Amino acid sequence: MFHTGTIYAIDAATGTQEWDYNLRSNVSGGAAVGNNTVFVGSTSGKLSALDAGDGSLKWEFSTENEIWATPVIVNGVVYFGSLDHSLYALNAADGTKIWSFKTGGEIASTPLFVDGVIYIGSFDDKFYAIDADTGTQKWVFEGAGNWFWSQAAYGNGTVYAGCLDHKVYAMNAGNGTPVWPEPFDAGSLVKASPVIAGGVLVVASEVGKIYGLDLNTGEKKWEFDNITAKVLSPLYAIGNTVYINSQDNKLYALNAETHRQAWGVPLTK
Repeated sequence: MFHTGTIYAIDAATGTQEWDYNLRSNVSGGAAVGNNTVFVGSTSGKLSALDAGDGSLKWEFSTENEIWATPVIVNGVVYFGSLDHSLYALNAADGTKIWSFKTGGEIASTPLFVDGVIYIGSFDDKFYAIDADTGTQKWVFEGAGNWFWSQAAYGNGTVYAGCLDHKVYAMNAGNGTPVWPEPFDAGSLVKASPVIAGGVLVVASEVGKIYGLDLNTGEKKWEFDNITAKVLSPLYAIGNTVYINSQDNKLYALNAETHRQAWGVPLTK
């Protein structure tokens, strides 16, 4: 997938390729699966819906610029952002537009859906909460100093978002007011999506430093600096374990409670 523009379906049990589909355009984000459909955006500006069973094209929706973001599907609706500055909500069955919301900059991050609200940042240095049913703005946070690139995380009524101004912001999910006394300064760009694991917010800076932050105050509880390469990909957590894919082609497993590395494996032979 990704920059080749070809989507592959692989049998999880056998590793056998079931089908492939060539979008004839580069793919920068990831795919979402729901309603027996694979949804993926491309640099052609189109969101494509492929039948998950046979890979055939169900429908396509065109935006006015490239799509770098990974879509999200909830309750039969696909939400995704485009570099045309808009966030879209489409009917997953046929691709008809339900609504679109215009921001002041490009959108490259994956939407976060929580309790009927879409939370998403933009390249206009703002972070938005948007009603998922109507597309109307509930609030906007304007305190950042650069782009929001990654998907936000949510926990206990708080939205946590990393920014390219090197900071991590904690916002009240209901009204967007800051929760922490000060945003946390990670020391370099925050492009990787944060996760909550082991009772802390785990954040990766671009230079490879991993931090465990207090959810309520933003205070640094621990720091892990054994990764010497950039971290750009979203973090992933299962239980207390956080998985980190770095630019040295290694996958790391980190225990968020003990902040100790469980293992690290190369992804290339």
